[in-house]
Amino acid sequence: MSATVSKQLVDNISIILKKSLAADATLADLRKNKQASFEAIFKTDAGFKCSANTFQPYVEEVANDLIFWQKTSDQQTLIDTVKKIEKLFTVLANFEGSATVTH
Repeated sequence: MSATVSKQLVDNISIILKKSLAADATLADLRKNKQASFEAIFKTDAGFKCSANTFQPYVEEVANDLIFWQKTSDQQTLIDTVKKIEKLFTVLANFEGSATVTH
């Protein structure tokens, strides 16, 4: 296992975690005002095992994938984890942009 790759993944997950906490707080406010009535952040074909209307379960899934990869060095797990991280970054960035516009 490459320590550099592992550190980069941990760093990215840490950033996603911080962004997701803020996003989930915004989602909670939007739900109070009946402005966020969707059932899941990602569609079922996005590659995630979980389905949730907040970001935290997705972050937890990615963190668990990272732990599994660190233990096994499974190449497919690494590829899937990186794809999930990219999707989370993209959706969180889009969400932050749209939430800023609406507030």
